Amino acid sequence: MQKTIILLVLTVLGAAGCTPRYRVHINGYAELADSISPGAAVYVRTDPNAANPIFERQVRGHADTLLRGYGYAIAETATKADYHIDFRVGVRSESVTGYTPVYSPYFGVRGGYPGRPLFGFSSYVPYVDTFYDQWLVLRLVRPTSSDDGADEVVWVGEAVMSAEQADLRRTVDYLLVGCVEFLGVDTGRKVTLTIRKDDPRILSLTHE
Repeated sequence: MQKTIILLVLTVLGAAGCTPRYRVHINGYAELADSISPGAAVYVRTDPNAANPIFERQVRGHADTLLRGYGYAIAETATKADYHIDFRVGVRSESVTGYTPVYSPYFGVRGGYPGRPLFGFSSYVPYVDTFYDQWLVLRLVRPTSSDDGADEVVWVGEAVMSAEQADLRRTVDYLLVGCVEFLGVDTGRKVTLTIRKDDPRILSLTHE
């Protein structure tokens, strides 16, 4: 009975360990005299000149969902918002080179076992791996009534994560979660979050 319980526990732990997770690195820069008021109205703006306006609108929809979850109000128009949010998202590739050992079998008398196949690395060969840094930049903007009409950027959040595929449709939600969690916060340094695929915030976006 005890052995069965132990096996069951190990099975559950093993299954939990298989849940995909991503490490997201965030830097937040702020020039806010006070923290953002709870329930502040925000309006997420898209780039009218974006190459893929459909994807831009999808990202805005996911950002709206996350912001609501954190207690912010989503303004219907930019003129009704206390803050505007702009975003940019993209991918850059990075190649990593190195050497890996190549193992080859050989036969002979080793340790008193003649003819037994043994393995040992015989050489190193070069390899090249390509990783894709998927990045997101959020800017929190406070509308002003200045003569030049320029808005005031009060916070910038930068999020980046690495993956083996360049697939922003799959990774942008993790980048959004990282940025929105630190919205308006000056992190003072790079902060790393480990976000699982079954994180409730990710699931709320997946099941939209």
